[in-house]
Amino acid sequence: MNEFVACLKQRKLVQWALAYVAFAFALLQGVDIVAQRFAWPDQIEKLLILALAIGFVVVLVLAWYHGERGAQRVSGTEIVILALLLAIGGGLLWKFAGAAAHRDVTANTTAHAAPAMQRVAAAASAGGNASPGQAIPAKSIAVLPFENLSDNKDNVYFSDGLSEEILNSLARIDGLRVIGRTSSFQFKGKDVDSRTIGERLGVANLLEGSVRREGERARVTAQLIRAADGTQLWSQTYDRTVKDSLAVQLDIAEQVAGVLNVVLDDKQRARMRATGVKNVDAFIAYQKGWKLYIDAHRSDDLIGGLRQANVEFDKAIALDPGFSFAYFAKADLYEHTLMADGRTQAELLEAQRAALQTLERAAATSPDPQQRDLALAERQLLSDDWHGLGARIEAALKQPGCSAPNWMPVFASAFGYGDLIENLGARVNVCDPLNGVNYRTRISVALATGHPQRALDVLARAETMLGGGPLPTTSQAIALTMLGRTAEAQATLSSMEARGEGYYIAQLIVGKAAGEYPSKLHTRLQAVDRKSSKFQGWDVTNAVEAALSGNRAEANRHAAALDARPAGGLLLAIVVTECHCGAPFDLNATPHFKALLAESGLRWPPPATIKYPTRASQDRSQPVSASAAAKALPHG
Repeated sequence: MNEFVACLKQRKLVQWALAYVAFAFALLQGVDIVAQRFAWPDQIEKLLILALAIGFVVVLVLAWYHGERGAQRVSGTEIVILALLLAIGGGLLWKFAGAAAHRDVTANTTAHAAPAMQRVAAAASAGGNASPGQAIPAKSIAVLPFENLSDNKDNVYFSDGLSEEILNSLARIDGLRVIGRTSSFQFKGKDVDSRTIGERLGVANLLEGSVRREGERARVTAQLIRAADGTQLWSQTYDRTVKDSLAVQLDIAEQVAGVLNVVLDDKQRARMRATGVKNVDAFIAYQKGWKLYIDAHRSDDLIGGLRQANVEFDKAIALDPGFSFAYFAKADLYEHTLMADGRTQAELLEAQRAALQTLERAAATSPDPQQRDLALAERQLLSDDWHGLGARIEAALKQPGCSAPNWMPVFASAFGYGDLIENLGARVNVCDPLNGVNYRTRISVALATGHPQRALDVLARAETMLGGGPLPTTSQAIALTMLGRTAEAQATLSSMEARGEGYYIAQLIVGKAAGEYPSKLHTRLQAVDRKSSKFQGWDVTNAVEAALSGNRAEANRHAAALDARPAGGLLLAIVVTECHCGAPFDLNATPHFKALLAESGLRWPPPATIKYPTRASQDRSQPVSASAAAKALPHG
């Protein structure tokens, strides 16, 4: 034994082996960083690892013969050994690479069977959910809401906040797909197995945990599990003060990245630190506000509910002036106020001022370039300065990332940005596959830009992902009308409750497509409930009805009234998207809107997306005078 150890020392076998291991490790780390930045296939790293493993044996052989200075020539025995090793290694590499290439060719053949837009739509229809033959990325994760184990049930805001902070930290890591809060929080309080959650969200890993808060102390337990079989990959318990618990998010994120073999550099760590909220009470206030925000959108008193939410958002901002998410959420109240009926000019001007100021702060404090661009584009469309707005919207929609905009897609769809908006919506649904708002946005934009089958496909996917089964919707009725299936559209609407602006406009569209005369249609729709309106947008609805009736003077009158309101450009864009009739009013009737368009670079006029029957054919079927129809239309 002593002789063998002495031989090893003499031939420097250990030194050669350690030097090679150090070189191989450094090489793999470097390649991993580059591969993440340039999205190289995983096969490259796998082949490199195999090649380095074979090379290690080769190095040991070389060390055995050449580690000692006395043996400098290559012997016949050495050549035979090296040749065998290289032949074996080459055979393994060929087999491995051949199998990988076959999988890649199969995948590429499937992908290139459709145009680029269909590939994007296919990825979106997957919604992040793994379908047969579609692999779930190994470096993907969903952060489930941490369970509140405290006696005080109000501490759920603390546990939810910590969960979201961990999610936000992980989202700043390159090369790691992180599912958004809207989707991952769908499973809060539900007894669903890990495999099902992973399949619905399209992720390979889940991070879950619990929080027990007692006074100013908190115990945080986190565990990373493999979704496919529930295997625990990592677990850690932290005992901290409440204030120190905010630092836990960074440690958990770094530990998770390490387990998933995602390399963190100093730049990414700096981004993670910049993302976090520094004040515990701030993110508790934000979580309270967010719950009120969600409740408001589910109630009929939307604006009243948003006012309550903004009280909490204001508390969060006062405690942490750089709380970007609070600014984004807060702006929604002002935008809904600008679109609501029955507000005085002073109220609307104040809402416009508050919206511009809040969105400016949201952009200034956001660590995400995509969110900044989306916020600035939305801010500008609400302003009285549209210089370069078209270019700004296009740049924001082309930014990589998964941030979901608010009202900007509705506005932009009136000016020909449908495909860019759909590309963004498809990305958002991969990152946030259970985000119902994003599905609705994609459907409305598809209809506004004349893509009825796309709207139906997204609707079907939303029904599958969100559950509840197929339900009749106004969007479905409009899409069927675009496809010429008017009878089906009428049957869809007849099964729905006669309530709200969306239902009213859908009846106008389907009725006009069916050849129903405007005055008769208007009389029939008086049964629609106008009082219990969540969005309070009947001024826009009246403008759409006037345009669809063919009464241009009345349409111009309504459009002029909207043009005179603060942020009237947004309201007029909504009229365009809801009408599907091209330009629903004359630009000369809306001088402010006309001036804004001239400086914006936006396209005008918009195309008609539904081929309605001509007035002549309607007159032949129902002989009622145009003046009678005009008198039947609403005036104000």
